[in-house]
Amino acid sequence: MIAGSLTSRTGGPVLLLGLTGENVTRLVSGEPGTVTAARMRELGLPEIDVIIVCYGRTDEDLLAELIAGDYVSPGTVTDLRQ
Repeated sequence: MIAGSLTSRTGGPVLLLGLTGENVTRLVSGEPGTVTAARMRELGLPEIDVIIVCYGRTDEDLLAELIAGDYVSPGTVTDLRQ
């Protein structure tokens, strides 16, 4: 996975998360990718604890993975669908 901080054509901030085929294979097998707070600081990104990149065939699968995994504080995962 590559992660970077870029600038959009209009001058705004852009977060880039580039996934390789191996990253996608890991995601499909239930191994989410992360970008640590230290790496985000190196990139000059806003203060966030972690970015999670996960995979699910459906929105419900994604929500279930977040709830079942030890990625976020219990009770903070709500319906995140857009």
